[in-house]
Amino acid sequence: MISFISAKGGTGKTTSSLNFAVSMAEKGKKTIIIDTDPMGCIGFSLAQNDRQWQGLVERLIKKTPLKEVIVKTKLENLSILPRGRMSSSDVSAYERLLFSSDGLEEVLTELEKDYECIIIDTPSGMGMITTSVLAVSNFAVLVLQAEPLSLRTAAQTLSVVENTVKNRNNNLILLGILVTMVDTQNPVSKSVFSTISNSLPGIFETWIPRSTAFIEASEKGVPVSFLTGRRTTEMMRFSFLAEEIESRISDITGETGGQDEFPQRTLL
Repeated sequence: MISFISAKGGTGKTTSSLNFAVSMAEKGKKTIIIDTDPMGCIGFSLAQNDRQWQGLVERLIKKTPLKEVIVKTKLENLSILPRGRMSSSDVSAYERLLFSSDGLEEVLTELEKDYECIIIDTPSGMGMITTSVLAVSNFAVLVLQAEPLSLRTAAQTLSVVENTVKNRNNNLILLGILVTMVDTQNPVSKSVFSTISNSLPGIFETWIPRSTAFIEASEKGVPVSFLTGRRTTEMMRFSFLAEEIESRISDITGETGGQDEFPQRTLL
């Protein structure tokens, strides 16, 4: 179970978690992405009718069977557990439910039977929902935008993760920091990226550029790899990220991610 977290909004966290999930599914891993954000950003990234979908809310509150709230996608191996139907007045109750009950942990335990890769998209900020998700996660990826404010919040965010490990989940491991929205033509963005890379631990080699491709993908309601029929730079970056994350998990657990090469075969 891998949670994507960020200290502030607008970092590209949801875009990153979604496109990472697509990359894992395209690698043949049976993958599900869970939207725990009250804003339902995964759903809104893919379609504008998210409020018609049942999801996590119905599972937690009404005990609706998981098979009735999981959305199968057209991409083999990728499913979504949407936020579900929720009005703005329900947010506080939803937060309290996630924080005080074992409902989410029960959902994850059930999903582990059917999925090799479980990805959780959290709300921006390190509030009740995010810390509750971290409390039941195996791994976390911190998404940092290559801008000054994200850099200033990094230490505080890392402290929250550390406290969660100490007080709620000593099995949680921060896999690394993913730097996003890097603008190589902007001196400030380049400077922040350099500072992050040189001062913070666990930076992924893969970084995500600021690109109109992500805006176009969001407008069309598709992952970035679905924009064209060719392998774009943006698409390849998430393939590289998937390789990096799998490698780090393998180093930690001692388990290999499976055989990517062709087995020995004969033609005739």
